[in-house]
Amino acid sequence: MFLLILLNYTITLDSPIVDNIEYLQIRGLVDIPSIRPYELEWIIPQLDELLMNDVEFSEIDRKIVSFFNPLLLKNIEFSSLCHLKGVYEYNPEYYYGFFDFRSGGRLSNNIRYSHALRFQRASLVDSFGPKPWKGFQVYLTEGLVKLNIGNVKFDFGRRNFLLGFDNEDGLLLSSDPQGYDGFLLFLPSRYLEFSNIFTVLDASRNRYLATHRIGLNIKRFLKLGFSEAVVFGSTLEPLYLNCFLPYYLSQWGTDRDDNIMWCLDMQIRLFNSIFYSEFLIDDYMYEDDPYPDKLALKIGLKSLILQKFLIKTNYTYVDKWVYTQEHHMNVYEHKGHPLGFPLGNDVDNLCFSAKFMNRFGLYPSIMVDYVRKGEGSIFLPYEEEGGPWNPPFPSGIVEEKLEVKVGLNYTFKYNFYSSIDVGKRYWSNYNHIQDDNRDDTIFNIALWVIM
Repeated sequence: MFLLILLNYTITLDSPIVDNIEYLQIRGLVDIPSIRPYELEWIIPQLDELLMNDVEFSEIDRKIVSFFNPLLLKNIEFSSLCHLKGVYEYNPEYYYGFFDFRSGGRLSNNIRYSHALRFQRASLVDSFGPKPWKGFQVYLTEGLVKLNIGNVKFDFGRRNFLLGFDNEDGLLLSSDPQGYDGFLLFLPSRYLEFSNIFTVLDASRNRYLATHRIGLNIKRFLKLGFSEAVVFGSTLEPLYLNCFLPYYLSQWGTDRDDNIMWCLDMQIRLFNSIFYSEFLIDDYMYEDDPYPDKLALKIGLKSLILQKFLIKTNYTYVDKWVYTQEHHMNVYEHKGHPLGFPLGNDVDNLCFSAKFMNRFGLYPSIMVDYVRKGEGSIFLPYEEEGGPWNPPFPSGIVEEKLEVKVGLNYTFKYNFYSSIDVGKRYWSNYNHIQDDNRDDTIFNIALWVIM
């Protein structure tokens, strides 16, 4: 069974399998890395170890583990994973469907490869996505060669990244619909781990992103990390390719003005609960200059109460002018979207969800999502906007959105997942127009097939 670690492609972040991985993590049965999407060479050995060691499972545990059967029956030389999804959303009416195909194999004992394609058809074309053809868009999400020497891992090519411990987004780097082109270097040891990511954001404009992180990993109990990221352009700076040198000092020594982020992260697991946090420093004024601090914070809690109620809550705060930069080349964005928190800056977001877990595979849930968005933009830096350097938060006319939904998820035959959500959406100051208040009915239905 341990040969199954050769299955090395990733699991798409919006796969319903991810929810099952999260449940096992909270139960303390598996460990989740700080770099995602999840790779089969990471999850399969952990499941294999649980089964071979006859770990004592509850009825719900056994049901959740059984959902991974489609992954446990793959060929060790070459295999594939397919996701087929159809979604209908009401008010505004929107529907889409996609076929996601992932596969991988090995070229030698230490060299493997993987690739992924997503064919999507929607009632509304994704303007930030690939060029459409008769309404179809093809997302080239993964294509890379993977070199493993002992514990050292090196990926070269295109793949996606999500950094941090939240399942949906991160302050430093969130997933992109088409992935990132570059490389990943991962150096783990018993308690310490080091990672380095380099990606080309825009080859025509010579825009690049480099990140590195050093972390303490006491598995399944405590994780601490410090990350540094830099967006730069115009010319390729060789110092940023050296992942063992601090980017901040490299910038200072070469007299550059690039966009550097620092991020502290933490995760603690105790008593079927996981607490996690991220603290992002874009700019902090340690001198008495009339210039704003640029800070962001994310805190969250995932807990399993009475081994049946899966509770998740998190709060994200992103100050005004975070991700901005005086030189437009160095704005912390990729194809018009923030590289970090997807909602950008001048925003905060409170989320809560509760799901009733049981051995029948039928999971009722409730979800609440509240967003306050000011008028700030990652494309309007303080140097251009001017005004007070410590404005109210959120600034200007604040758009507020509240969503309340109840849902029902059902899983059958290990391969089929269905969900339905109904609820209400309330807007205040819609699109930052004073007193333009609206409310909508939410009705979403989705069906997944995993093969």
